[in-house]
Amino acid sequence: METTHCLADAKHIRHFLDACDGNWHRCIYVECANCRVKNPCNQSGFLFCPDYRAIPLILPLSDADMLFACRPEPGECLAVFKDSVFLEMYAQFLKGQKIISPDCPCMALLDIQNKDCYDW
Repeated sequence: METTHCLADAKHIRHFLDACDGNWHRCIYVECANCRVKNPCNQSGFLFCPDYRAIPLILPLSDADMLFACRPEPGECLAVFKDSVFLEMYAQFLKGQKIISPDCPCMALLDIQNKDCYDW
């Protein structure tokens, strides 16, 4: 099914765009083609850009397709990671966020980042 709205909150999108200066070429393309989680999401991947504190900000590719004038291409990003590389690189951070479940850890991270946009 085609996504008809952004999964990321508008405030999170703003934070992500600030981190990459609004340019997806400054992001790392993460491919989720061989995701091994028990309950995978329907995303083919996401863009990743650390913020000024090195916290990983992610944007699902379905959101990027709606936000940018052209579709982000892996070869035009800073680098291309497999999801396993991203998850290994941020394993301690994800564990600290208590993202330990059979669901997609990347979408769980996005949920946390969406909620962090609000103080209530």
